[in-house]
Amino acid sequence: MSLLPHKKHHDDAEFDITAMIDLVFLMNIYFMFLFITKAGGEIPDMPTAMHAAPLELDETMTIVVMAGPDPNFVAVKLEGVEGEFTDPGVQEDRINKASDIAQAAKKTKLLIKAQKAVRLREIQRIVGIALREDMTLHVAVMEASGKEEKHE
Repeated sequence: MSLLPHKKHHDDAEFDITAMIDLVFLMNIYFMFLFITKAGGEIPDMPTAMHAAPLELDETMTIVVMAGPDPNFVAVKLEGVEGEFTDPGVQEDRINKASDIAQAAKKTKLLIKAQKAVRLREIQRIVGIALREDMTLHVAVMEASGKEEKHE
């Protein structure tokens, strides 16, 4: 018998760092891309979608949705109709009339162009009014070049 307690023998502990290595590689890629874009002053050319094709204007009804100073109200501009409409009641009437005319003209596509600041619920509201049974929906986000446009 010894005076010191007997040292317990432990198996070698294992530590799996596979997930951590994956995370480090992803972070390296992210920070390299961020550094390149900040150092160069512009975003590098990104690959374009190969499956996207332009819409035929003869088959498309276009609605432009612009953000206003109040996020709860948007300005709507219809193809072929003068001016912008900010009152939701007027918007509904004008969009319904324009959709009926588009359906009579055999337009099968609805294109919603919206500014980045427009809330999704406003786009959904406008789509709910404008989309007809035989139409397909297409949505685009407009980016203002330079200064943001303000509509009052």
